Amino acid sequence: MNGHQKQKEQSGRMIEEALFSLLEKKGLEAITVSELVKRADVARRTFYRLYDRKEDVLHRYFQRLCEDYKRAYPALEMYDRKQIAEDFFCFWYAHRERLLLLYRCGLEEMFYHEVRQASADVVKSRIGDSPEKEDSEFVYFACYSAGGFLMLLDRWISDGMQEPPEEYARKVGSALAKFIV
Repeated sequence: MNGHQKQKEQSGRMIEEALFSLLEKKGLEAITVSELVKRADVARRTFYRLYDRKEDVLHRYFQRLCEDYKRAYPALEMYDRKQIAEDFFCFWYAHRERLLLLYRCGLEEMFYHEVRQASADVVKSRIGDSPEKEDSEFVYFACYSAGGFLMLLDRWISDGMQEPPEEYARKVGSALAKFIV
């Protein structure tokens, strides 16, 4: 990564941190770009070089989380619902404070939209190399699996993410085993 790219990434992270800091005090709609750049200690033109609007800061953050998830968990030899659940909930638990903040600010739909966009790719990356991955049936399975996990994540966040991720994954796995053959 060259110096310009590093600086661009650093500025983006500073703006992101500033946005989350401001979200602790007020809603996204009440935050202005002026106060955001002031809090981030970057020029207004830097903001507009990176983003078109303040919502784009969150979109890029969500996209980066999805990419981080795909990199963090390699493909499995076979689809292991228990392992996938534990990995999934452990990953999101590491981002607990921000997820709960987004929920309190009413921004969870924006988060879920981004995760939905990436979820089929995430499921495909966990399956590994398989000729079936390009079948329409596999796409249905990926959507079904990702949708279920996303709804479980929503439930966990709305309940305040009180349970440790391993415990939540165990409870979810146990419940699923009763109904899915």
